[in-house]
Amino acid sequence: MARLDVLVSSHHSPDEALDVLRLPRAAAPKATSLQVSTPAHVVLVDHLSEHATCALLRHGARGILLRGNSVRHLPWAVRAAAAGTVALGPVAAQFLVDQYVRPGRTADAVATARRMLERLSSREREIVQLLADGASNPAMAETLGISAHTVKDHIRGAYSKLGVDNRVQASRIVWQAQVPTQPTSPQSRGSVACGGPHVP
Repeated sequence: MARLDVLVSSHHSPDEALDVLRLPRAAAPKATSLQVSTPAHVVLVDHLSEHATCALLRHGARGILLRGNSVRHLPWAVRAAAAGTVALGPVAAQFLVDQYVRPGRTADAVATARRMLERLSSREREIVQLLADGASNPAMAETLGISAHTVKDHIRGAYSKLGVDNRVQASRIVWQAQVPTQPTSPQSRGSVACGGPHVP
């Protein structure tokens, strides 16, 4: 009998993905005579936040990708998940890098990020916030009721004012501007921190 090593599921939202991740345990029989291995679960979602990324990992996701660019990343993510590694797309990975590799973001850095965002128009701030949440251009256009072409124009304008070249750099400024002005340790941010046995 063939063994299922990796399960890939596609969802509109992280909450929908969490419901699916919780399902096997809730629906599992109390006892069984068969030893069935649980496949590594890779989830695809339309958007992400730091909290959602951590919640998905805590509930057993072995891979997290945005649906908008999943075609490019899914082949290596499936191979990595099958090999027992956590496979994170660029946006999800950046959340963890910011939280664990550079946790000591200072009040000065936060203030600088906030000043940079003040250069943007109100529409550009909406755009970069959605961008930081992992929304695709079509999703942003639908949310804001504007055309995809207009979204691209606003993104280019925001990049120019922020002095960045890509989504990750722009998102990092948004994430940094949203942290508390007093430095905090990962332990003091327990409601967001991803700590736990599911994270290698």
